[in-house]
Amino acid sequence: MTKTKPKEKPKHQKKQARSSRKQAEPSQPIERTEEELVDLTSRVYKLVVERGRDGVLQSEIWKELGLTSRDGSRLAIRLERRGLIGRVKVLEEGRWTYKLTPLRFPTDMASIEKAPCIICQYESKCSIDGEVSPYICPWIGPWVVEEARAIRAPVPEASPVPAR
Repeated sequence: MTKTKPKEKPKHQKKQARSSRKQAEPSQPIERTEEELVDLTSRVYKLVVERGRDGVLQSEIWKELGLTSRDGSRLAIRLERRGLIGRVKVLEEGRWTYKLTPLRFPTDMASIEKAPCIICQYESKCSIDGEVSPYICPWIGPWVVEEARAIRAPVPEASPVPAR
């Protein structure tokens, strides 16, 4: 009685099994329109800003948005070149990745609504080299200081703008 060898899988099946173990990334890059890139870029930036000053690992962002690491890296580089985020290489669980941190935060509309310039009686005469200037304005300085304090330590009620 002769022993028969178990049948081996054909090479293409072995490759498929091996590649299915890896994270699924398309073999051909997906061409995205400029509109899609802008949308994805803004979504990445929004997520980075939501995570705050501590930042977020770029791999977490890609997983959350369902992007490939290639697409995700390109979007992060795009934001970094625009000066919106910082990318720092970090070793996380034995793998190198990047930590993304916001360098700029979007302007809060509540802050702008409290600006003394909106109700200033001298606003029409105000300019950098004008009769009235932001450099000598008695109302804008205290407002800027108050806004800076609010950013560092959020307070439930902001103090009122000084009366004129």
